[in-house]
Amino acid sequence: MIHETGTGLPLRSRLSGRTRPWRGIFLVLLLASASLLVVLPSFLWVERPVPERPRLIYEGTVYRTPGVISGGEVYIPFDFIREKIDPDVFWDNEVLVITTRDKVIKLRTEELTAYINQHPVDLKLPVVMEGSMPYVPACVLQEIYPVGAHYFPDARTVQVKRLDVWTRRGEVKEAFFLREAPSFLVRRVEAIGPGAVVSIYGKRGGWLLVETSSGNSGYIREEKVREIEPEPPSKELARPYAPPKLPGRRVFLIWEQVDRTTPDPSRIGEMPGVNVVSPTWFSLSQTPGEVLNTADARYVRWAHSRGYHVWGLFSNGFDPVRTRSVIRDSDLRDRVIAQILLYAKAYSLDGINIDFENVYHADASYLTQFVRELVPMARQQGLVVSMDVTVKSESPNWSLCYERRKLAEVLDYVILMAYDQYPWGSPVAGPVSTIPWTEDCIKKTLEEVPREKLILGVPFYTRLWTERRQDGQFQVSSKALGMEAAEKWLQDRGITAERDPETGLRYVQRTEGDVTYKLWLEDEESMKMRMMLMEKYGLAGVAAWRRGFEKPSIYEVIEPFVR
Repeated sequence: MIHETGTGLPLRSRLSGRTRPWRGIFLVLLLASASLLVVLPSFLWVERPVPERPRLIYEGTVYRTPGVISGGEVYIPFDFIREKIDPDVFWDNEVLVITTRDKVIKLRTEELTAYINQHPVDLKLPVVMEGSMPYVPACVLQEIYPVGAHYFPDARTVQVKRLDVWTRRGEVKEAFFLREAPSFLVRRVEAIGPGAVVSIYGKRGGWLLVETSSGNSGYIREEKVREIEPEPPSKELARPYAPPKLPGRRVFLIWEQVDRTTPDPSRIGEMPGVNVVSPTWFSLSQTPGEVLNTADARYVRWAHSRGYHVWGLFSNGFDPVRTRSVIRDSDLRDRVIAQILLYAKAYSLDGINIDFENVYHADASYLTQFVRELVPMARQQGLVVSMDVTVKSESPNWSLCYERRKLAEVLDYVILMAYDQYPWGSPVAGPVSTIPWTEDCIKKTLEEVPREKLILGVPFYTRLWTERRQDGQFQVSSKALGMEAAEKWLQDRGITAERDPETGLRYVQRTEGDVTYKLWLEDEESMKMRMMLMEKYGLAGVAAWRRGFEKPSIYEVIEPFVR
């Protein structure tokens, strides 16, 4: 609750400040009428103007933007909330969005209806605008965050304090003046009597930065204060979220590519060590706000019967225009999230795997916000949420669009797609993913993503490259091959690939007429090297693209590292 000991000013009031200059003017006129020249003494007291809006005090410091009092209620500026309380609070086209571990709160201007996890709730006070700055009712903030806001009308201040931390306290030993700065030469703020208790927030050159019980803040000499027992938190820190436990020591996810129809699960063989399957079932439609669905309940029942968790993959179709139309619109984000959660419930899914690629760099913050709004509601349904990210590079749409550090803060897992070092369409032939390159990608990603949340994505495929000279032009093309198809290509030609110590892969090059073929092979040995990297860096698991490209013996390599 807001502690208020007086009446506030109306919102948007523009008080010029009432002073009592008439005292001095009257004295000057009186003396002038007697033809006397008088210099007014410097200690003549003139009341300071009353501030138009109360100063906002946080941890002993006056914030640059003041608060607002309207109808006896305290309002806190958006920039203060973002800077001091929640850096992820989001202002989106007159909608204020706050996301917590398990809630998404949307507050709108001039409306008395708020939305928590897309459900309407009554709101006594809306968000208000003061110029271009949104202001949020402090009573609403106190319901969401571990903070308290206290208005002091005599001091014309609002003190905002965190309630989930210990607060240093001191008792004033003898009367002293609180100063605006750590110096005897600056203005006095208030006189503090012996026995007064102050909250301590810092120290500068023998002066303590404090807040008083009367609502002021400033500096007092350190020797004038005796420290007493700190004040304990009145609200507990939120416990870190832990995703549901999976069978096995680490995650072993395998993606199931679904174009139109889900494969018949009765034709899928044993996959030792696998504990998560992720079929590519959901994607953004060309119609903004619609989600395409190709899910199959039969596949889910089969997976659960084998002890697998099912994380339905949700794609943006690699279309930046389609993606922008949704993630930059608060209502469309709501609509898409509601559909995904509905499908997850209808098909008894265990998680969602977000695979948004080729997103405009300018939309990076909106992509993060979309994830921040999806995750709390997914958790309410007990769903694990993971997201696929590319390796770090300077590509705007393919790498810089991911705010990896911020995404990792909210997601359960981040899956590093450590492949396509030389992608389809490359003008130069090269391997899909060398071992040294993979290790370098892991290290760069760990700069922003905690190891316990990072899953290593590995390829079950390779590319057969064709280099051809035609009409004086050098043409390069490629096609993807699974492990068995690549081995068959070698066998059909009676050739053997040799291990390249620099890449960790077997490599073969063959020229037939005016065509040169190049092939870097993924096999049991290279996969073991990848698993050793996963173990070396303590990662959360492994994810493989995709089922159907592997040899059965690959599972025997991976299983000991994840069980």
